[in-house]
Amino acid sequence: DYECFNVISKIEGERHDSCYVFTAHYDHLGNLGKKVFYAGANDNASGSACIVTLAAYYAKHRPKYDMYFLALSGEDTNLNGSKWFVKNPIVPLSQIKYLFNIDMIGDNSPVQYCEVSDEGMKAFPLFEKINAEKHYFKALDRGKLAANSDHYPFAMQHVPCIFLENEKGDAFQYYHTIYDNWDHVVTDSYEPVFRLVRDFIEQY
Repeated sequence: DYECFNVISKIEGERHDSCYVFTAHYDHLGNLGKKVFYAGANDNASGSACIVTLAAYYAKHRPKYDMYFLALSGEDTNLNGSKWFVKNPIVPLSQIKYLFNIDMIGDNSPVQYCEVSDEGMKAFPLFEKINAEKHYFKALDRGKLAANSDHYPFAMQHVPCIFLENEKGDAFQYYHTIYDNWDHVVTDSYEPVFRLVRDFIEQY
């Protein structure tokens, strides 16, 4: 019974024939009655904050290609925001050079979990090369592609994409509980994810 919104921002690059897309969902579980509130500091204020950080960076460092920053709603109700965008894109999906879905990076696991679409696998060795050289994480743990976050509808439309989620750290135990709040979120993986994405774009 509630109307939700995707919030979209664009930074113009030097070229307009292709683009990069950054996604994160800003919704969470909300309220349970009148007294219980789910803050969602890790899931997914951390991802939403990261794409804002990326937008601020590229606003100061003009990119080669256009960049779209999608703060999506309805992820926790079966990926509604990303499904809607895929059906109603403001840029042809075929022009997306690479999409980065950032979710739950407010944690401290030394191993960074990720999922990659079939089309995104061509560039995955570059992520591994950068990480090996810069030591952002001990390893990139690539899991099986699943419908567990907003990258999935894009992956099903053959968009090259990667899903970055920091799992199994100290904050993960509070996932989808009222304790996923400022007191329990950890920022260790935030900057390494930012740098990994930035370095990838510089080299891809």
